[in-house]
Amino acid sequence: MKFRRLGAVLAVAAGAVALSSGTAVADAAQPSAAFAGSVVAGPGATVVKISYTCSSTASPMNHLFVAVKQGPLVNATDHTSSPFAQTFYSTNWKSDSGPNALNCDGAPHTQAIVLKPQPGFEPSVPRLHSGPALVQICVFDNIPVGTEDGGFAASYTMEQVHAGIGQG
Repeated sequence: MKFRRLGAVLAVAAGAVALSSGTAVADAAQPSAAFAGSVVAGPGATVVKISYTCSSTASPMNHLFVAVKQGPLVNATDHTSSPFAQTFYSTNWKSDSGPNALNCDGAPHTQAIVLKPQPGFEPSVPRLHSGPALVQICVFDNIPVGTEDGGFAASYTMEQVHAGIGQG
């Protein structure tokens, strides 16, 4: 009889541990990042629609980087860096604030991100134009101060830019 009660107590304790572990794993889930359907370029800015999730765990730092790079040599596999771009817009003009701030609460979000010309980049073509471009999205969450650890999600895809007067 004592062994039955001990078995029942151990089963309940194991279940409680499993439930508490499940909560910890859910809170520590990796972020996600994806293109959500449009790149609209105007004369002063470009708007990229993205979707993402990031953890609701309290963190000293979360960071979002979004870029659109255009040029005949740019692609989503091995020519993603700025030397291949003729035009390069990013969130670096206003990183992690205003329209470019992440909402890290564990829920999925869709957000219009505002890009402007990459500071310090010398474009050979001054503005984005209608046509294909590389869209880079990087979400970093729960980054402890002084480390590079934490969650990371990236999406690199070739997408169509819609540009023109009155756009952006």
